[in-house]
Amino acid sequence: MKRILLALLALLVAAPLSAQNANNQTQLRLVVVDETGAGIPQATVTVTPAAGEAVTFSSDDRGLAMSPPIATGNVHLHVEFPGFEPYEGQLTLRRGAVNQTVMLKIAGFQEEVVVNDTAATDDRRGNSFTTTLEQAEIDELPDDPEELADVLTQMAGAAGAVFQVNGFRGGRLPSRDEIRQIRFRTNSLSADNHDAGRTQIEIITRPNVIEWNGNASLNYRGDEMNARNAFATSETPEQNRQFNMGLRGPLVKGKTSLRLNIDGRRDQQSDTITALDENGNRLGDVVFRPSEQTNVTVGIEHALTKDQTLRVEYRRGDNSTDNLGVGGFNLQSRAYDRNGSNHQVRAQVQGLLGKTTLNELRLQFTQQRSEAASLSNLPSVIVLDTFSDGGAGVWNNSFSRGFELADNLDFNVGRKHQMRVGILLEGDEFSNFDAQNNAGTFTFSDIVAFDAGRPTSFTQRNGEVNTKFNQYQFGAYWQDDIRLNNKFSVSVGVRNEMQSHIDDKLNLMPRLGFTATPWGSRTAIRGGYGLFYDWYSSNLYDQTLRVNGVSVRDLLILNPGYPDPLNGTEAQILPRGRIQASSDLSMPQVHQASIGVERQLSQNLSVQTMYQVLRGRHQIRSININAPDAFGNRPDPTVGTVTQFESTGRADTDRLTFGGNYRLPQRRIFVNMNYTLGRIKNHTDSETSLPANNLDPDAEWGYSRQDVRHRLQGTVNVPLVLGLRANVNINAQSATPYTITTGRDDNGDGTSNDRPAGVGRNTERATATFVTNLRVSRAFALGGQRTGGGFPGGGGRPGGPGGGGIGPGGPAGGAGASVGQTLNAQGQGGGARGGGGGRGGNQGDAAFNARYMMELFVTADNVFNRVNYGGYSGNLLSDYFGQPTMAQRPRQVQVGMQFRF
Repeated sequence: MKRILLALLALLVAAPLSAQNANNQTQLRLVVVDETGAGIPQATVTVTPAAGEAVTFSSDDRGLAMSPPIATGNVHLHVEFPGFEPYEGQLTLRRGAVNQTVMLKIAGFQEEVVVNDTAATDDRRGNSFTTTLEQAEIDELPDDPEELADVLTQMAGAAGAVFQVNGFRGGRLPSRDEIRQIRFRTNSLSADNHDAGRTQIEIITRPNVIEWNGNASLNYRGDEMNARNAFATSETPEQNRQFNMGLRGPLVKGKTSLRLNIDGRRDQQSDTITALDENGNRLGDVVFRPSEQTNVTVGIEHALTKDQTLRVEYRRGDNSTDNLGVGGFNLQSRAYDRNGSNHQVRAQVQGLLGKTTLNELRLQFTQQRSEAASLSNLPSVIVLDTFSDGGAGVWNNSFSRGFELADNLDFNVGRKHQMRVGILLEGDEFSNFDAQNNAGTFTFSDIVAFDAGRPTSFTQRNGEVNTKFNQYQFGAYWQDDIRLNNKFSVSVGVRNEMQSHIDDKLNLMPRLGFTATPWGSRTAIRGGYGLFYDWYSSNLYDQTLRVNGVSVRDLLILNPGYPDPLNGTEAQILPRGRIQASSDLSMPQVHQASIGVERQLSQNLSVQTMYQVLRGRHQIRSININAPDAFGNRPDPTVGTVTQFESTGRADTDRLTFGGNYRLPQRRIFVNMNYTLGRIKNHTDSETSLPANNLDPDAEWGYSRQDVRHRLQGTVNVPLVLGLRANVNINAQSATPYTITTGRDDNGDGTSNDRPAGVGRNTERATATFVTNLRVSRAFALGGQRTGGGFPGGGGRPGGPGGGGIGPGGPAGGAGASVGQTLNAQGQGGGARGGGGGRGGNQGDAAFNARYMMELFVTADNVFNRVNYGGYSGNLLSDYFGQPTMAQRPRQVQVGMQFRF
């Protein structure tokens, strides 16, 4: 092991240092972008020294302009491109490569244009707080799309995240090398936004490219480099292998390009069984969980006209996992296997209609298939918070296919109104077979009851049915961003959503947001209010069709016999039960309001704070409306448990967030920190969970399982010595709550979730967690220098309207639609489609400007091997009461290599 680490360290530091430029010479690498961050090709750049002749050069198709050797010192910089306001400014050139970014604004708006050390530009649509990751920050993210999603979700903070890739919601994320830009939009009150409270993570992939390029990477993680889980009695052998290959290039230069990507992983994961045996001894056994996953993506981008661009993408994914459901209290017999496949076709047409209207049309088709089956057909045996044995009761086969059609239209009305209107139509067809719990489940309160053969209950789902149904969702909106003056802008809008299986079709959602800059453009105050509705889940509707009390019915026997449930001397066999939806079920709604301040303290440092209030009403929850009273009498004695979905729940969320960003792109130093003080209360943590007392469901009001009072997330991305780079990610949070239960079914409703008298839900707290992840990398230059400068990675793409920098926003432009496109003063759209670029402009390392580049890296998750406990038991009858039953993953080390050309 030591030899492996020493050899890896030698490889990281063995490359020679980059050669320095001549003493008094430098090179200016300038990225010229519009307000959305899209590169502007053929922009004219003129650099005039204090003494000497002016030097003029142009940006390439990616917006990257590289000067010839220039003398160091103070210079005057002039940048211009038709349809945009020219830039004039002073710049100090120092020895070595100087990396700068100039953002041009559309002609006709007399706002200050500044030179930033970052290519990030914020889209303020809906007066949201927006943060954009630099290319150097993206380079330090994981290669694997699933791990990438986890890291970005952590960076989004306490609000949670919703992903959009080129405007499409959901689906698998692209690999890191396909990404051009990642933008976090917090507190968006725009009418085109469906999701309340959560951070929108918008991912923009690389656009049409002008030359062939690609990447290949291999990652490996094995138990020989990992620490042991705190609950395991021995080393936990596991192995993880990931691969990713991508190829991008022009089929018809400047018009049509092809993108191909293949990624996958072959895992041998392990989990620890923390169950107790019949003598109360902890087992600590290890279970292996092999899995395979492969994804193939093919995309074509074609310029239909100089103003219209077509994107078409097809993706197929296959996956399989064995030994699911094992670990924690679940013994090996509880294992089940799952496999599935999915197909996805996306088409997008985007560009200008006329001269001032930007249109985006999206169409998506998806198809998914999944199968799962238990390895054992025995009845399940659950001894609460002690062990679970027998079969898993899993046997299902599901198939679904659907479409999404969306159209967004951006246009200006006069000079102060920037409007957006759009529609969204989604349709899905479902076919599901599910024989869950067909062998039945015995539940015991504790090990004493198990030894005595006295289960609390026996449940079994009888009957089989293959449900088939369609579900449709429709939304339409109108939004107007109004710039009243240079210190105040306001956005007003309205959205309506409707859904099949919900009777109410009029669900209007007003939206109002504002941005004020009363003390100049460096300080902005943002706030507003919006009403949001959410969808009625297809999974809930499926259960009402399946468990209807006729074709499929739930059997419940209280105090059954064991192993034959019908032989209990005190057995109480209830009539068949069912699941139904309330006749007045409505779409859940959330009222969102916020106020916040953002301050640019210096060119490199910005801070922000925001207070957000979310009030959920008509939230869906489950209630057994046929629960027995204190004398054991049920409202309808001819049926058993009747689980009804109702729109009677509530949820309250309050968050106070502080954030800061420090960026020094010329030295490739990036620091992002955010802290959230929050509180979340609700009636239930799951739409299908029954209350402890169905006769008093409002007594469930209490802290949510997601109620984490303090959250801290930080990322530090800095260069080290000898060409090494380090990325440190910190995630810390205070304890989550859990509930104290008696471990018995005291009220006879068939659910063992009763609490002691006077004890509410989620009143106890676990322990805080703290995780530090580290990534160290080293890039090696191979071959000669690239003539275009840097690996493809910048460029622009058609996009929605921008909102400018920290100021009040207003009718700024969006991204353009094709190479060389210009815009008029009323400017919808903005700038041209770039063709790659970005790495060369944003990074000063010689390796990134070489024709070929190889990167070696080491990552260490939970690098300090801190033990973070979880799964605290609140069962008063369990030997684990008040103690943790699991630990998060210990230190795990991964090594990898990436090659780019």
